[in-house]
Amino acid sequence: MKTLALIIGNNDYFEGAKLDNAVNDATSINKEFKRLGFETIFKCNCKAEDYSTLLAEFEKKISEFDASIFYYAGHGFELEGENYLSAVDSEIPPTSKYYAGRYSIRLNEILEIHKKYNDKINITIIDACRKSFDRSNSNSIAPMFAPKGSLIAFSTSTNEGASDIGFEGNSIYTGALLKYIGRERLSVEELFKKVRKTVYALSNRKQTTWEHTSLINDYYFNIGQRVVSTFIPYNENVVKDVNYDENVDDFSLLIKEVRILNWHRQNSAIDKLLDFQVDKLDKNQLFIFGRNLLQSSNFAYSSSDFFENLEENVLKYSVNGENHLLNGILYEIYFNSYGEFRMDNRKNHHLEEVLLLRKNDKLSNSFAFIKELLEEIDFNLIYIPEKEDKFIDIDILATEKNKTDSFNNIENIQVISSVKFNGIDITKKIMTYDVYGVNELGLKNAISSLLSAPNDLIQINSNIPLIKIGFFDYSPDEKW
Repeated sequence: MKTLALIIGNNDYFEGAKLDNAVNDATSINKEFKRLGFETIFKCNCKAEDYSTLLAEFEKKISEFDASIFYYAGHGFELEGENYLSAVDSEIPPTSKYYAGRYSIRLNEILEIHKKYNDKINITIIDACRKSFDRSNSNSIAPMFAPKGSLIAFSTSTNEGASDIGFEGNSIYTGALLKYIGRERLSVEELFKKVRKTVYALSNRKQTTWEHTSLINDYYFNIGQRVVSTFIPYNENVVKDVNYDENVDDFSLLIKEVRILNWHRQNSAIDKLLDFQVDKLDKNQLFIFGRNLLQSSNFAYSSSDFFENLEENVLKYSVNGENHLLNGILYEIYFNSYGEFRMDNRKNHHLEEVLLLRKNDKLSNSFAFIKELLEEIDFNLIYIPEKEDKFIDIDILATEKNKTDSFNNIENIQVISSVKFNGIDITKKIMTYDVYGVNELGLKNAISSLLSAPNDLIQINSNIPLIKIGFFDYSPDEKW
Protein backbone atom coordinates (compact mmCIF):
# COMPACT_ATOMS: atom_id res chain seq x y z
CA MET A 1 0.00 0.00 0.00
CA LYS A 2 1.48 3.33 -1.11
CA THR A 3 1.81 5.60 1.94
CA LEU A 4 2.66 9.29 2.38
CA ALA A 5 3.82 10.60 5.77
CA LEU A 6 4.19 14.16 7.06
CA ILE A 7 6.58 14.11 10.05
CA ILE A 8 7.27 17.08 12.33
CA GLY A 9 9.49 17.24 15.43
CA ASN A 10 10.00 20.42 17.48
CA ASN A 11 12.59 20.88 20.26
CA ASP A 12 13.83 24.46 20.12
CA TYR A 13 11.07 26.40 21.85
CA PHE A 14 11.75 29.50 23.94
CA GLU A 15 13.72 29.08 27.14
CA GLY A 16 11.76 27.14 29.73
CA ALA A 17 9.76 25.21 27.15
CA LYS A 18 12.58 23.46 25.28
CA LEU A 19 12.31 19.72 24.69
CA ASP A 20 15.06 17.13 24.49
CA ASN A 21 13.71 14.30 22.37
CA ALA A 22 11.00 15.54 19.98
CA VAL A 23 13.47 15.97 17.09
CA ASN A 24 15.05 12.63 17.97
CA ASP A 25 11.63 11.00 17.89
CA ALA A 26 10.65 12.52 14.55
CA THR A 27 14.02 11.61 13.04
CA SER A 28 13.67 8.00 14.20
CA ILE A 29 10.11 7.79 12.83
CA ASN A 30 11.24 9.26 9.50
CA LYS A 31 14.05 6.71 9.24
CA GLU A 32 11.69 3.82 10.03
CA PHE A 33 9.05 5.03 7.58
CA LYS A 34 11.68 5.26 4.85
CA ARG A 35 12.68 1.67 5.59
CA LEU A 36 9.05 0.75 5.13
CA GLY A 37 9.11 2.38 1.70
CA PHE A 38 6.89 5.35 2.63
CA GLU A 39 7.35 8.72 0.97
CA THR A 40 8.02 11.26 3.71
CA ILE A 41 7.80 15.03 4.14
CA PHE A 42 10.11 15.67 7.09
CA LYS A 43 10.76 18.91 8.97
CA CYS A 44 12.17 19.66 12.41
CA ASN A 45 12.06 22.80 14.57
CA CYS A 46 9.33 24.33 12.43
CA LYS A 47 8.56 28.02 12.66
CA ALA A 48 5.03 29.26 12.07
CA GLU A 49 5.88 30.24 8.50
CA ASP A 50 6.83 26.60 7.71
CA TYR A 51 3.46 25.13 8.62
CA SER A 52 1.40 26.46 5.69
CA THR A 53 3.95 25.15 3.18
CA LEU A 54 4.06 21.70 4.80
CA LEU A 55 0.28 21.35 4.97
CA ALA A 56 -0.15 22.51 1.37
CA GLU A 57 2.40 19.97 0.14
CA PHE A 58 0.82 17.22 2.23
CA GLU A 59 -2.69 17.93 0.94
CA LYS A 60 -1.51 18.21 -2.67
CA LYS A 61 0.24 14.83 -2.61
CA ILE A 62 -2.33 12.70 -0.75
CA SER A 63 -4.38 12.01 -3.87
CA GLU A 64 -1.45 10.00 -5.28
CA PHE A 65 -1.35 7.60 -2.30
CA ASP A 66 -3.45 4.85 -0.73
CA ALA A 67 -2.76 5.96 2.84
CA SER A 68 -1.45 8.99 4.73
CA ILE A 69 0.17 9.44 8.14
CA PHE A 70 0.63 12.68 10.08
CA TYR A 71 3.14 12.38 12.93
CA TYR A 72 3.90 15.22 15.33
CA ALA A 73 6.30 15.39 18.30
CA GLY A 74 6.45 18.60 20.32
CA HIS A 75 4.25 20.83 22.45
CA GLY A 76 0.48 20.61 22.09
CA PHE A 77 -2.34 22.25 24.00
CA GLU A 78 -6.05 23.03 23.99
CA LEU A 79 -7.77 26.41 24.00
CA GLU A 80 -11.55 26.75 23.98
CA GLY A 81 -12.03 23.24 22.66
CA GLU A 82 -9.48 23.56 19.84
CA ASN A 83 -6.24 21.54 19.72
CA TYR A 84 -3.01 23.26 18.67
CA LEU A 85 0.44 21.91 17.76
CA SER A 86 2.97 24.67 18.47
CA ALA A 87 5.70 26.00 16.21
CA VAL A 88 9.02 26.68 17.94
CA ASP A 89 8.52 30.46 17.73
CA SER A 90 5.20 30.22 19.58
CA GLU A 91 4.58 31.60 23.05
CA ILE A 92 4.23 28.79 25.55
CA PRO A 93 1.53 29.11 26.82
CA PRO A 94 -0.12 31.32 24.15
CA THR A 95 -1.91 34.48 25.25
CA SER A 96 -5.04 33.80 23.19
CA LYS A 97 -6.59 31.48 20.62
CA TYR A 98 -5.80 34.08 17.93
CA TYR A 99 -2.11 34.01 18.77
CA ALA A 100 -2.21 30.23 18.96
CA GLY A 101 -3.85 30.01 15.54
CA ARG A 102 -1.06 32.02 13.94
CA TYR A 103 1.78 30.06 15.51
CA SER A 104 0.40 26.52 15.47
CA ILE A 105 -1.21 23.85 13.37
CA ARG A 106 -4.80 23.35 14.39
CA LEU A 107 -5.31 19.61 14.63
CA ASN A 108 -8.65 20.08 12.89
CA GLU A 109 -6.73 21.27 9.81
CA ILE A 110 -5.26 17.77 9.52
CA LEU A 111 -8.65 16.14 10.05
CA GLU A 112 -10.24 18.41 7.44
CA ILE A 113 -7.67 17.20 4.91
CA HIS A 114 -8.50 13.62 5.87
CA LYS A 115 -12.23 14.25 5.41
CA LYS A 116 -11.57 15.20 1.79
CA TYR A 117 -9.90 11.82 1.24
CA ASN A 118 -12.08 9.48 3.26
CA ASP A 119 -11.69 6.80 0.57
CA LYS A 120 -8.10 6.41 1.82
CA ILE A 121 -6.62 5.23 5.13
CA ASN A 122 -5.54 8.26 7.17
CA ILE A 123 -3.63 8.02 10.45
CA THR A 124 -2.75 10.86 12.84
CA ILE A 125 -0.15 10.25 15.57
CA ILE A 126 0.42 12.95 18.21
CA ASP A 127 3.24 12.65 20.75
CA ALA A 128 2.69 16.01 22.38
CA CYS A 129 2.44 17.89 25.64
CA ARG A 130 5.80 17.13 27.28
CA LYS A 131 8.12 18.39 29.98
CA SER A 132 6.92 21.92 30.88
CA PHE A 133 3.36 21.13 29.78
CA ASP A 134 1.35 18.51 31.54
CA ARG A 135 -2.11 17.25 30.71
CA SER A 136 -3.06 17.66 34.35
CA ASN A 137 -3.32 21.42 33.86
CA SER A 138 -5.54 23.43 31.54
CA ASN A 139 -3.18 23.03 28.59
CA SER A 140 -4.20 19.47 27.73
CA ILE A 141 -5.27 18.18 24.34
CA ALA A 142 -9.04 18.16 23.91
CA PRO A 143 -10.82 14.93 22.98
CA MET A 144 -11.06 14.24 19.25
CA PHE A 145 -13.13 12.01 16.99
CA ALA A 146 -11.71 10.45 13.88
CA PRO A 147 -13.37 11.17 10.52
CA LYS A 148 -14.51 8.20 8.42
CA GLY A 149 -11.59 6.05 7.27
CA SER A 150 -9.14 7.47 9.78
CA LEU A 151 -7.44 6.82 13.11
CA ILE A 152 -6.19 9.35 15.66
CA ALA A 153 -3.59 8.24 18.20
CA PHE A 154 -2.39 10.28 21.20
CA SER A 155 0.56 9.59 23.45
CA THR A 156 -1.66 10.20 26.50
CA SER A 157 -5.28 10.22 27.54
CA THR A 158 -6.98 13.50 28.40
CA ASN A 159 -5.58 15.16 31.55
CA GLU A 160 -2.45 12.98 31.65
CA GLY A 161 1.15 14.04 31.14
CA ALA A 162 3.44 12.72 28.41
CA SER A 163 7.10 11.96 29.09
CA ASP A 164 9.79 13.48 26.86
CA ILE A 165 12.24 10.74 27.88
CA GLY A 166 12.14 7.11 28.85
CA PHE A 167 12.84 4.71 25.99
CA GLU A 168 16.32 4.32 24.46
CA GLY A 169 16.80 7.98 23.52
CA ASN A 170 13.16 8.54 22.61
CA SER A 171 10.03 9.45 24.47
CA ILE A 172 8.24 6.49 26.02
CA TYR A 173 5.49 6.70 23.42
CA THR A 174 7.61 7.00 20.27
CA GLY A 175 10.08 4.46 21.66
CA ALA A 176 7.22 1.99 22.02
CA LEU A 177 5.96 2.82 18.53
CA LEU A 178 9.40 2.13 17.07
CA LYS A 179 9.52 -1.19 18.89
CA TYR A 180 6.42 -2.48 17.11
CA ILE A 181 5.94 -0.47 13.94
CA GLY A 182 8.31 -2.59 11.86
CA ARG A 183 6.74 -5.91 12.85
CA GLU A 184 5.42 -7.75 9.86
CA ARG A 185 1.66 -8.25 9.50
CA LEU A 186 0.77 -6.44 12.72
CA SER A 187 -2.52 -4.60 12.18
CA VAL A 188 -2.64 -0.92 13.10
CA GLU A 189 -5.21 -1.59 15.85
CA GLU A 190 -3.12 -4.39 17.37
CA LEU A 191 0.01 -2.25 17.11
CA PHE A 192 -1.47 0.59 19.15
CA LYS A 193 -2.79 -1.89 21.72
CA LYS A 194 0.76 -3.20 22.21
CA VAL A 195 2.07 0.37 22.40
CA ARG A 196 -0.49 1.18 25.10
CA LYS A 197 0.59 -1.78 27.23
CA THR A 198 4.28 -0.86 26.90
CA VAL A 199 3.77 2.84 27.65
CA TYR A 200 1.56 2.07 30.65
CA ALA A 201 4.23 -0.26 32.08
CA LEU A 202 7.24 1.98 31.37
CA SER A 203 5.54 5.08 32.78
CA ASN A 204 4.70 3.25 35.99
CA ARG A 205 1.00 3.50 35.07
CA LYS A 206 1.11 7.30 34.78
CA GLN A 207 0.63 7.50 31.01
CA THR A 208 -2.14 5.78 29.06
CA THR A 209 -2.20 6.13 25.28
CA TRP A 210 -5.49 6.88 23.55
CA GLU A 211 -6.88 6.23 20.07
CA HIS A 212 -10.11 6.88 18.26
CA THR A 213 -10.74 5.06 14.99
CA SER A 214 -13.30 4.88 12.26
CA LEU A 215 -11.09 2.78 9.98
CA ILE A 216 -13.05 0.57 7.63
CA ASN A 217 -10.19 -1.13 5.81
CA ASP A 218 -7.25 -3.00 7.32
CA TYR A 219 -3.84 -1.34 7.49
CA TYR A 220 -0.42 -2.82 8.24
CA PHE A 221 2.68 -0.67 8.47
CA ASN A 222 4.77 -3.65 7.34
CA ILE A 223 3.54 -6.38 5.00
CA GLY A 224 7.07 -7.59 4.23
CA GLN A 225 8.37 -4.51 2.41
CA ARG A 226 10.68 -3.25 5.17
CA VAL A 227 14.32 -2.86 4.17
CA VAL A 228 17.13 -2.88 6.68
CA SER A 229 18.70 0.37 5.59
CA THR A 230 17.66 3.36 3.53
CA PHE A 231 21.15 3.98 2.13
CA ILE A 232 21.25 0.88 -0.13
CA PRO A 233 22.21 2.36 -3.52
CA TYR A 234 20.15 -0.07 -5.59
CA ASN A 235 16.65 -0.22 -7.00
CA GLU A 236 13.96 -1.79 -4.84
CA ASN A 237 13.32 -4.63 -7.30
CA VAL A 238 16.87 -5.94 -6.86
CA VAL A 239 17.04 -5.33 -3.09
CA LYS A 240 13.72 -7.20 -2.74
CA ASP A 241 14.36 -9.43 -5.69
CA VAL A 242 11.13 -11.36 -5.14
CA ASN A 243 9.74 -8.43 -7.17
CA TYR A 244 12.30 -8.76 -9.96
CA ASP A 245 10.19 -9.42 -13.04
CA GLU A 246 11.66 -7.51 -15.92
CA ASN A 247 11.32 -8.86 -19.44
CA VAL A 248 12.73 -5.89 -21.26
CA ASP A 249 16.17 -7.18 -22.27
CA ASP A 250 18.36 -10.25 -22.66
CA PHE A 251 19.96 -9.75 -19.24
CA SER A 252 16.72 -9.90 -17.24
CA LEU A 253 15.51 -12.91 -19.23
CA LEU A 254 18.75 -14.73 -18.37
CA ILE A 255 18.37 -13.86 -14.67
CA LYS A 256 14.92 -15.46 -14.80
CA GLU A 257 16.52 -18.59 -16.27
CA VAL A 258 19.06 -18.72 -13.42
CA ARG A 259 16.21 -18.58 -10.91
CA ILE A 260 14.56 -21.66 -12.42
CA LEU A 261 15.61 -24.76 -10.46
CA ASN A 262 16.83 -26.60 -13.53
CA TRP A 263 20.59 -26.85 -13.55
CA HIS A 264 20.80 -27.38 -17.35
CA ARG A 265 19.04 -24.09 -18.00
CA GLN A 266 20.90 -22.38 -15.14
CA ASN A 267 24.31 -23.33 -16.51
CA SER A 268 23.50 -22.06 -19.98
CA ALA A 269 22.15 -18.77 -18.61
CA ILE A 270 25.11 -18.23 -16.26
CA ASP A 271 27.62 -18.84 -19.06
CA LYS A 272 25.86 -16.21 -21.17
CA LEU A 273 25.73 -13.74 -18.28
CA LEU A 274 29.45 -14.20 -17.65
CA ASP A 275 30.07 -13.27 -21.29
CA PHE A 276 28.52 -9.80 -20.80
CA GLN A 277 31.08 -7.00 -20.79
CA VAL A 278 31.25 -5.36 -17.37
CA ASP A 279 30.92 -1.84 -18.77
CA LYS A 280 27.67 -2.84 -20.47
CA LEU A 281 25.97 -3.65 -17.14
CA ASP A 282 24.68 -1.07 -14.66
CA LYS A 283 25.07 -1.38 -10.89
CA ASN A 284 21.59 -2.89 -10.41
CA GLN A 285 22.28 -5.60 -12.98
CA LEU A 286 25.65 -6.41 -11.38
CA PHE A 287 24.07 -6.51 -7.92
CA ILE A 288 21.32 -8.96 -8.86
CA PHE A 289 23.78 -11.03 -10.89
CA GLY A 290 25.95 -11.40 -7.78
CA ARG A 291 22.94 -12.47 -5.74
CA ASN A 292 21.98 -15.09 -8.30
CA LEU A 293 25.51 -16.43 -8.60
CA LEU A 294 25.45 -17.28 -4.90
CA GLN A 295 21.85 -18.54 -5.04
CA SER A 296 22.68 -21.00 -7.81
CA SER A 297 26.17 -22.02 -6.68
CA ASN A 298 24.90 -25.09 -4.82
CA PHE A 299 23.30 -26.46 -7.98
CA ALA A 300 24.81 -25.11 -11.19
CA TYR A 301 28.42 -26.04 -11.90
CA SER A 302 28.99 -22.80 -13.86
CA SER A 303 28.34 -20.86 -10.65
CA SER A 304 30.39 -23.30 -8.56
CA ASP A 305 33.30 -22.87 -10.96
CA PHE A 306 33.06 -19.09 -10.51
CA PHE A 307 33.51 -19.49 -6.73
CA GLU A 308 36.46 -21.89 -7.06
CA ASN A 309 38.58 -19.01 -8.38
CA LEU A 310 36.55 -16.31 -6.67
CA GLU A 311 39.07 -13.53 -6.09
CA GLU A 312 40.28 -13.41 -9.69
CA ASN A 313 36.75 -13.67 -11.07
CA VAL A 314 35.28 -11.03 -8.77
CA LEU A 315 38.04 -8.50 -9.43
CA LYS A 316 37.03 -8.46 -13.12
CA TYR A 317 33.84 -6.69 -12.01
CA SER A 318 35.54 -3.84 -10.09
CA VAL A 319 34.89 -0.42 -11.61
CA ASN A 320 36.31 2.75 -10.02
CA GLY A 321 36.82 1.04 -6.67
CA GLU A 322 33.26 -0.33 -6.52
CA ASN A 323 32.30 -3.96 -7.00
CA HIS A 324 28.53 -4.20 -7.25
CA LEU A 325 28.65 -7.90 -8.08
CA LEU A 326 30.43 -8.67 -4.79
CA ASN A 327 27.96 -6.40 -3.00
CA GLY A 328 25.21 -8.64 -4.36
CA ILE A 329 26.97 -11.80 -3.20
CA LEU A 330 27.48 -10.39 0.31
CA TYR A 331 23.90 -9.12 0.48
CA GLU A 332 22.54 -12.53 -0.50
CA ILE A 333 24.43 -14.20 2.37
CA TYR A 334 22.61 -12.09 4.96
CA PHE A 335 19.32 -10.95 3.40
CA ASN A 336 16.41 -12.78 1.80
CA SER A 337 14.37 -11.98 -1.29
CA TYR A 338 12.20 -9.58 0.73
CA GLY A 339 15.21 -7.56 1.87
CA GLU A 340 14.91 -8.97 5.39
CA PHE A 341 17.79 -10.19 7.54
CA ARG A 342 18.00 -14.00 7.47
CA MET A 343 18.50 -14.38 11.25
CA ASP A 344 19.87 -17.93 11.78
CA ASN A 345 19.26 -19.01 8.18
CA ARG A 346 22.07 -17.24 6.37
CA LYS A 347 23.47 -18.63 3.13
CA ASN A 348 26.82 -20.06 4.14
CA HIS A 349 27.87 -22.03 1.08
CA HIS A 350 31.19 -20.64 -0.20
CA LEU A 351 31.32 -18.51 2.95
CA GLU A 352 35.02 -19.05 3.58
CA GLU A 353 35.91 -18.09 0.01
CA VAL A 354 33.74 -14.97 0.09
CA LEU A 355 34.94 -13.72 3.48
CA LEU A 356 38.57 -14.26 2.52
CA LEU A 357 38.12 -11.40 0.06
CA ARG A 358 37.95 -8.97 2.99
CA LYS A 359 41.75 -9.03 3.04
CA ASN A 360 41.93 -7.50 -0.45
CA ASP A 361 42.18 -3.69 -0.33
CA LYS A 362 40.67 -3.43 -3.83
CA LEU A 363 37.43 -4.89 -2.47
CA SER A 364 37.27 -2.88 0.77
CA ASN A 365 34.27 -0.81 -0.35
CA SER A 366 32.14 -3.93 -0.63
CA PHE A 367 32.90 -4.96 2.93
CA ALA A 368 32.25 -1.40 4.11
CA PHE A 369 28.86 -1.69 2.37
CA ILE A 370 27.87 -4.91 4.14
CA LYS A 371 29.31 -3.75 7.46
CA GLU A 372 27.12 -0.65 7.45
CA LEU A 373 24.07 -2.80 6.81
CA LEU A 374 24.89 -5.37 9.47
CA GLU A 375 25.66 -2.78 12.12
CA GLU A 376 22.01 -1.73 11.97
CA ILE A 377 20.86 -5.26 12.79
CA ASP A 378 19.73 -5.87 16.37
CA PHE A 379 20.92 -9.49 16.47
CA ASN A 380 23.42 -10.82 18.98
CA LEU A 381 24.66 -13.82 16.99
CA ILE A 382 26.20 -11.96 14.11
CA TYR A 383 29.79 -11.69 12.95
CA ILE A 384 30.59 -8.59 10.90
CA PRO A 385 33.50 -9.15 8.49
CA GLU A 386 36.40 -6.71 8.65
CA LYS A 387 39.91 -6.69 7.24
CA GLU A 388 41.57 -6.71 10.67
CA ASP A 389 39.48 -9.31 12.47
CA LYS A 390 39.79 -10.42 16.07
CA PHE A 391 39.43 -13.96 17.34
CA ILE A 392 35.91 -15.07 18.19
CA ASP A 393 36.17 -16.62 21.64
CA ILE A 394 33.87 -19.55 22.40
CA ASP A 395 33.77 -20.67 26.03
CA ILE A 396 32.86 -24.32 26.61
CA LEU A 397 32.15 -26.20 29.82
CA ALA A 398 32.28 -29.99 29.48
CA THR A 399 32.57 -33.12 31.65
CA GLU A 400 34.25 -36.47 30.92
CA LYS A 401 31.78 -39.37 30.82
CA ASN A 402 32.06 -43.05 29.91
CA LYS A 403 29.36 -44.54 27.72
CA THR A 404 28.76 -48.13 26.64
CA ASP A 405 27.84 -48.49 22.99
CA SER A 406 25.61 -51.17 21.42
CA PHE A 407 28.61 -53.57 21.17
CA ASN A 408 29.39 -53.16 24.88
CA ASN A 409 32.45 -51.08 24.08
CA ILE A 410 33.21 -48.31 26.53
CA GLU A 411 33.91 -44.97 24.94
CA ASN A 412 34.94 -41.71 26.52
CA ILE A 413 32.66 -38.74 25.74
CA GLN A 414 33.12 -35.07 26.56
CA VAL A 415 29.63 -34.04 27.54
CA ILE A 416 29.08 -30.32 26.95
CA SER A 417 26.82 -28.43 29.34
CA SER A 418 27.32 -24.95 27.89
CA VAL A 419 28.68 -23.22 24.79
CA LYS A 420 28.90 -19.42 25.11
CA PHE A 421 29.68 -16.62 22.67
CA ASN A 422 30.09 -13.11 24.11
CA GLY A 423 28.33 -14.34 27.24
CA ILE A 424 25.36 -15.64 25.21
CA ASP A 425 24.51 -19.31 25.66
CA ILE A 426 24.34 -20.87 22.19
CA THR A 427 24.25 -24.51 23.34
CA LYS A 428 20.77 -25.29 22.05
CA LYS A 429 21.50 -23.68 18.68
CA ILE A 430 24.69 -25.72 18.27
CA MET A 431 22.83 -28.91 19.20
CA THR A 432 20.70 -28.46 16.08
CA TYR A 433 23.82 -29.03 13.98
CA ASP A 434 25.18 -32.52 13.30
CA VAL A 435 27.86 -32.36 16.01
CA TYR A 436 27.23 -35.44 18.14
CA GLY A 437 30.49 -37.42 18.27
CA VAL A 438 32.64 -34.81 16.51
CA ASN A 439 35.91 -33.38 17.81
CA GLU A 440 36.91 -29.77 18.40
CA LEU A 441 37.40 -29.10 14.68
CA GLY A 442 33.91 -30.38 13.90
CA LEU A 443 32.49 -28.17 16.62
CA LYS A 444 34.36 -25.16 15.20
CA ASN A 445 32.82 -25.83 11.80
CA ALA A 446 29.33 -25.81 13.33
CA ILE A 447 29.99 -22.57 15.22
CA SER A 448 31.44 -21.03 12.07
CA SER A 449 28.23 -21.89 10.26
CA LEU A 450 26.00 -20.56 13.05
CA LEU A 451 27.82 -17.22 13.23
CA SER A 452 28.62 -17.01 9.48
CA ALA A 453 32.22 -16.41 10.52
CA PRO A 454 35.56 -17.68 9.14
CA ASN A 455 36.62 -20.97 10.69
CA ASP A 456 40.11 -19.73 11.44
CA LEU A 457 38.76 -16.99 13.72
CA ILE A 458 36.89 -19.39 15.99
CA GLN A 459 38.88 -19.82 19.20
CA ILE A 460 37.63 -22.69 21.40
CA ASN A 461 38.27 -22.21 25.12
CA SER A 462 37.31 -25.49 26.79
CA ASN A 463 38.00 -26.76 30.28
CA ILE A 464 38.91 -30.22 28.82
CA PRO A 465 40.14 -31.44 25.41
CA LEU A 466 37.28 -32.18 23.00
CA ILE A 467 37.87 -35.49 21.24
CA LYS A 468 34.34 -36.88 20.94
CA ILE A 469 31.55 -34.66 22.16
CA GLY A 470 28.02 -35.13 23.40
CA PHE A 471 25.52 -32.89 25.16
CA PHE A 472 23.47 -33.08 28.31
CA ASP A 473 19.91 -34.02 27.34
CA TYR A 474 21.10 -34.55 23.78
CA SER A 475 17.96 -36.50 22.92
CA PRO A 476 14.80 -37.61 24.76
CA ASP A 477 16.30 -41.07 25.16
CA GLU A 478 19.66 -39.99 26.54
CA LYS A 479 20.21 -38.40 29.93
CA TRP A 480 23.82 -37.73 30.86
